[in-house]
Amino acid sequence: MKIAIFGTGYVGLVTGACLAHIGHQVTCVDNDRKKIEKLWQGECPIVEKDLLSRIQKGVQLGNLQFTLDIEKAIREHELIFIAVGTPSEKNGNGADLSAVYRVVDAIRLYAESPKIIIQKSTVPIGTGDELERNLNVPSSCGGHTVVSNPEFLKEGNAVADFEKPDRIIIGTSSQRIRELMEQIYAPFMRTSKRMIFMSLPSAELTKVFANTMLAMRISAMNAITEMAEKFGADVTEIRAGIGSDSRIGPAFLFPGGATFGGSCFPEDARALISVMDDFEINASLFREVMSVNRDQRMRFIRKIFQYFNNSLVGKKIAIWGLAFKPETDDIREAASLDVVRSIIEKGGEAVLFDAYAQKSFYKTFGSKESVSYCKDQYQAVEGAAALVILTDAMEFRSLNFRNLRRGMKKIVIFDGKNLHDPKEMAENGIDYICMGRPYFPPK
Repeated sequence: MKIAIFGTGYVGLVTGACLAHIGHQVTCVDNDRKKIEKLWQGECPIVEKDLLSRIQKGVQLGNLQFTLDIEKAIREHELIFIAVGTPSEKNGNGADLSAVYRVVDAIRLYAESPKIIIQKSTVPIGTGDELERNLNVPSSCGGHTVVSNPEFLKEGNAVADFEKPDRIIIGTSSQRIRELMEQIYAPFMRTSKRMIFMSLPSAELTKVFANTMLAMRISAMNAITEMAEKFGADVTEIRAGIGSDSRIGPAFLFPGGATFGGSCFPEDARALISVMDDFEINASLFREVMSVNRDQRMRFIRKIFQYFNNSLVGKKIAIWGLAFKPETDDIREAASLDVVRSIIEKGGEAVLFDAYAQKSFYKTFGSKESVSYCKDQYQAVEGAAALVILTDAMEFRSLNFRNLRRGMKKIVIFDGKNLHDPKEMAENGIDYICMGRPYFPPK
């Protein structure tokens, strides 16, 4: 099938590359000339496992193209995926849908025949119906149809998630479109049918509620860590105890100080809260999810300050992990932004390492004299008063004690991901501070 995908960001590129990989003729559309040129040159603008090889193979086979020509893409394709960004509004509340509406305006302007618009971007409930009204009243050709097909991709594993999905949600009331969507995704359904059809608003709400539900699980675990610390309980043991309950399960129950970030959980929860507020529906439960997430992050930062008597003047603090999750370069709402900013405000120097995200952190955070970057994680700890771990990257899960002792006079670790055993750390002479676990003085 011939498919146009508007947006060459995270969702658009993964969708385009994976659909081209199974033989569809895909044209990815964007208004960023530099990005389109790089894609034609075989470069991938984001860090995502297996995505670059999918892009290069698609271009090589002629199944994947990139263009700046919005008008031509609209006129030549009946199937149009919208996969543009929908970040939180500047006031931090609802979703900014301006990019979505720009695509819709272009379709109204250039379409010469009815189009099927497949909404891949995450949007608040009710958006699809509103888009369809905007497209068709008035319309030069009429008959445009909007379908909801939300993405459920985990950064760092997005290609595998797309090609081996838990489920594919389709929001439509049209039997014709249902059959069409089954054809598009048929190669991913060979072993079992995992397509779930529902109404358009149900699909929209399923997406934002799924991410908010996962955020709730993380915040619930984080909310119990302070009590665990007060009574000498271990939150990792609690996680094992409740995670073994088949009604609960172990996923997304990892507590810590480096709380959830990224583009999905915070944005979707805020968007859900915003719509509920607009319709005077009680959103206190979901508002508390966000509050707990923020409070836990700041409680972790306060542990660092309290250890150094509320002053970091003249102290170098090493940071391992800048992205909101390992093996990505995505630092949107990452814990590192708050931690590094707080260290600087207290007069400290931050020395940073992340195997993938240093460039994107620099672009967002900017150049500051008190911030430096290292090519090696153990280079970062040289002369450091403390090490702060903010992601659960594989290279941080096993510590080289010799390199730590070589670099630090006294080894102090603040572990925002609870990666290590506090008792083992104490036996190795490490002052180890984490979240929701007993503290053992170093020997």
